This record gives sequence, structure tokens and C-alpha cells, in this order.
Amino acid sequence: MTEQHAPAGPRGAERSVVALLGRREALTRSQLARLAELPLSTVTGATARLLARGLLEEEPGSAAQEAHRRGRPAARLRLVRHASLVGAVVITHRVARAALVSTDGRILGRVETPYDWLQCPDIVAESARLLARARDDAHSAAPLGGVVLGLPVPYRQGAGLAQLESAPDPRPAGRPPAAAWLFRDVSPDLTRAFDVPATVDNECNLAALGELAFGAARGRRHVIYLKLVTGMGAGLIVNGQLVRGANGLAGELSHLHVDSAGPMCRCGARGCLGVVATTDHVLEAARPLFGPDVNIYDVLGLAAQGEATVRRVLDDFGRLVGRHLAPACVMLNPELIVVDGTLGPAAAPVMEGLQDGLRRHMPDGAYRALTITLGRLAENAELLGAAHLARAPR
Repeated sequence: MTEQHAPAGPRGAERSVVALLGRREALTRSQLARLAELPLSTVTGATARLLARGLLEEEPGSAAQEAHRRGRPAARLRLVRHASLVGAVVITHRVARAALVSTDGRILGRVETPYDWLQCPDIVAESARLLARARDDAHSAAPLGGVVLGLPVPYRQGAGLAQLESAPDPRPAGRPPAAAWLFRDVSPDLTRAFDVPATVDNECNLAALGELAFGAARGRRHVIYLKLVTGMGAGLIVNGQLVRGANGLAGELSHLHVDSAGPMCRCGARGCLGVVATTDHVLEAARPLFGPDVNIYDVLGLAAQGEATVRRVLDDFGRLVGRHLAPACVMLNPELIVVDGTLGPAAAPVMEGLQDGLRRHMPDGAYRALTITLGRLAENAELLGAAHLARAPR
């Protein structure tokens, strides 16, 4: 007997069914079981769950197609082609966003609020609260087909916070206990709360998927998405697929080692890019000119207005990132780098510096294959990426 290597758990079987039907017009349960190398009972359970959530539809079998069978022709299953709704919650270092998003890329309701995620004791309850507000904004009672939560930390699927960085102090001085839920997988809790499949991922990964499906990277297959200035991280797309790495740390741009004599990083290493090229460094250059209270959004506004000194600071920032990103670009050979669209008009000096840093530190052949562009989706990139992830589980 041939050993079967079935995906672990019900969600793995559902992913196999969705993937097969994405490549075929319609298949019977028996055909799905044979092609997926899964027991028929497993496929029957997976298709029942997908039918109940409105992701599949059933059509009567064709007698002509199954003339060799006795009895009633087996029903065939196909993917439902109309868009379903996804509840997307994205937590960044400064705000929380939530939206009802259709899997064809329409945002039906959206809310945004200042947010400190380290003070959150129950992310499931907070997700429910935020999505209830988004539903009110959408004036919709339509059921959700899935829920996706994006977090501003490296995240290991099925485990929680990827432990490259030192764990946050569980009781920082003067603050409520930090989020204990970070250190385990909360997707089963979200699934129970919303009664739909749930996924948790890094916010840069979601933004990369959003730009891939609906934005600047549409139609591309080898892409690096960069979040810069207002945070630092990357999402990697290789051969059209999101790459998370062995334990969720792929794309951790801020932990590239760049200066052996540099300041200590929270991860325990010295001179990581995230402590050498930071928002504070940009602000240090701006404060003598614009006062001690200037913040990074003031700086971006000045850059958008063409302020020469600020643009030079951001150009230098981009050049530093490009210099140290170049080896990764040689290894991955991307065709496109998408820079976080939330930078808007202020992105130009960052991208000019980035381009120069890459050009100076890459072989000409690899550099000439590369295009650098600004993301098109701005603050909606992660929300739309959540819809894409729910539509095509990976």
C-alpha cells in the first residue's frame, strides 16, 4: 500500500481541496480524494465544511460523464466564484485597523484607531470589538468566510511569536502586563470565537500579499516588499508564493547584521540594521532644524513639500538600507521591490537612496533585472493581503 502524506488536520485537507478545485473546473469527492491522496472520509468532511461556509457549490453529476458507473451520477464540486467576506484585523506599532474585505479586493467597512498592542490582554476579544465596528461601518450583516489577524512581530504559524528577539518584559514598569497571547498560536481561539477559519501572520507578509494580488506587484512572481521609516520589515514572495522561513523569521530586515561595533539590539546581537537605521536617527538629524518636538510624520510631511535637508536625510536612510539589502537581492534575484505606499510623496528620496545603495553593491546583471516601485495600496495593503490569504490558504 502506498503511504499517504496527508496535510495535518482539517485545515490542511481544506487547503488541498481548494487548491485542486482552483486548477480544475469541477471534481467529485472521490476524484478529490484520489488526487489529494487523502481518505474519502477526510475529503467528505472538508468539503462539508467548505460548503457550509459558502466557499464551494455542488452541481448534479452528468450521466454522460459517468456512464461507466451504476446508480446516480456523483455530484461534482466547484469553487464559488462570487466573492466572500473576510474579517481583517491588522495591528501595527501605532494603530489598529479592521475591515470587512471581499476576496475580490473590495473594502466594505473599515475602522482605524490608535492602539498599543502590548497593553492588550485578550486579542480575540479586541478583534471581535474591532470587527464589530467595521461591520457597523459597512452596514452589512453578511457572514464572514474567514478571519485574518496581522501583527507587527515575526510570527511562527501554529506557535506564536518567533523568538529571534528577546521576549518583551511581561510586566514593564508603569504598564499593564504585556500580551501573554503573543507566545502561543491564537488562531484556534479566533476560529472558535468567529466560527470560521482563522489565520495569524506578520503585517509585512500581509502587505506583500496585498500588493501581489491587488497592487503594484500584480502579475509578478519574485518580489520583496519593504516597510521603511515608520517601521522596518520585509515580506518575501518567491515564485509567486509567500516565504515565511523555517520558523517565521524570513523578511526580518531589521536584524540584518551591519556593524560589529554598533549598538546592542534586543535580539542579543550588536549592530543590527534596525538599531543602526532607525526613526530616531532620522529625527536626530531633523531636530536641530525643526525643534525637539518634531515627529516622523512631520518629517514625512516636510519631505513631501520638498524640504531639501529632510530629503537628504531620507536619501541617506534609503542608501544605507540599500547597501545592506543588496546581498539578499543577489541571493533571491527579485524582479521587483515594492516600498511601503504609506510614505506617499515622501517616498521619493528614500527610493532614490535605496536604488543607489543597491546599484553600488550588486552585480550589474542582478541589478538590471530589478525594478523599484512605490506600493499602490497604502494603509490598505495589509487588509487586502488578509483577504488574499483567506482566499488562497498557504
